[in-house]
Amino acid sequence: MVSVDIKETLGLVAVGAARTIPIAWSIPAFGGPSLPGQIRLAMGIGLSFLCLPVLAGSHPAGGAVLWGLLIAREVMVGVVMGFVVACMFRAAEAAGQFTDVLRGASMAEALSPTGEGRSSPLGALMLLLAAVVFFEIGGLVHVTSALVRSYEAIPLSIHERFAGTPRAMAMVAIAASAKLIEAAIGLCAPAVVALLLADILLGIVGRAVPQIPLYFVAMPLKALLGVGAVLLGLASLDAALQSGFRGFFNLLGAAFRL
Repeated sequence: MVSVDIKETLGLVAVGAARTIPIAWSIPAFGGPSLPGQIRLAMGIGLSFLCLPVLAGSHPAGGAVLWGLLIAREVMVGVVMGFVVACMFRAAEAAGQFTDVLRGASMAEALSPTGEGRSSPLGALMLLLAAVVFFEIGGLVHVTSALVRSYEAIPLSIHERFAGTPRAMAMVAIAASAKLIEAAIGLCAPAVVALLLADILLGIVGRAVPQIPLYFVAMPLKALLGVGAVLLGLASLDAALQSGFRGFFNLLGAAFRL
């Protein structure tokens, strides 16, 4: 009897991991590509164990085709959830990269500790800041809570909710993509305005004093101005990132309530 219960529990954890592993794999704050795949898999399975009290009431059963559909649905839900949570990290990184483009430092690559490959200097800085804010607001608790709600809304049942799930997940992904663009523009807006004003001022100076080698004077000034605008606005960036993360968590909550 004990062995049967253990097998059933491990089976539920394994099926639940099809949803939790994509989440742990996608969120940069959990290590990203720089973390070995075995550790990210272990983190995903650990999230499945945390949800075991919710999974314990599920008794999926059916043939091989239905099991395949169930696993595919679980992976799809996990991928969308991971994408939504990761959107704020990508928005922060995109804001930093766009600022680097405007200040003329887009060619200066930096190794991104939690992203794919390399990023620009401010892109890497903003990504790290987003990771700090994620843990500052208790991001792991929010992710676990959203995961539990997802199992309540879309339980591990082969015979329920197959028809509407793909459409619902597609709508969530589209809404998250729109919010990603909005968040990226909002995060880099102060630096963009400062650099735009600097360009206007340098243009006026260049027209008034054409003897000045404006190109060589403007490059270091704009580079310093972009970094200074980001550093001076760290407090507002922290608040904006907190608000952005809560917005994406609310998006997940609203999706599963519907």
